[in-house]
Amino acid sequence: MVNLLGKPGAYLHRSANGIDESPVVPFHEQKSISTENTFQQDTTDLTLLNSELVRMTEKIAFQLRCDNRLTGCVSVKIRYTDFETHNIQKSIDHSNQDHVLLTTVKELFTKLYTRRILIRLIGIRFTNLIPGNYQINLFKDTQEKIKMYRAIDSIKNTYGERFILKAAGISHK
Repeated sequence: MVNLLGKPGAYLHRSANGIDESPVVPFHEQKSISTENTFQQDTTDLTLLNSELVRMTEKIAFQLRCDNRLTGCVSVKIRYTDFETHNIQKSIDHSNQDHVLLTTVKELFTKLYTRRILIRLIGIRFTNLIPGNYQINLFKDTQEKIKMYRAIDSIKNTYGERFILKAAGISHK
């Protein structure tokens, strides 16, 4: 192979035989967490879109809490029926709580959805991830809200994510 192809021939020979001397990197820090949904039928139904935003936010916020992570940046993506794609993001105080993240997601969606034509896809992405648990806000968080999140996460961990959902996250189609 070297006679035929030179240096690249040696590389091809090693690769074909499964020989790789590069160091093994056992851990890779996750930089973001995201989800998106391409609709079967493009839509402008704001009730459906809102429901999907709630469902997706709730899903990945739960994943953040399970991984003991917090996000410091929320992004929303819209792809229209003509495949034009728009993104918007906002930095926030680090959080993994549904109500905080959902407020930001809805605010960003409202700013982003300006064309009023059919939407093909929506997506949510959390970046600027750090390890840690939610820091209780002394003035905004109540003991009931903290207990509620613990109970919700306990049910989801025991029975699965689909056993407890926000009503707004259930599609009515």
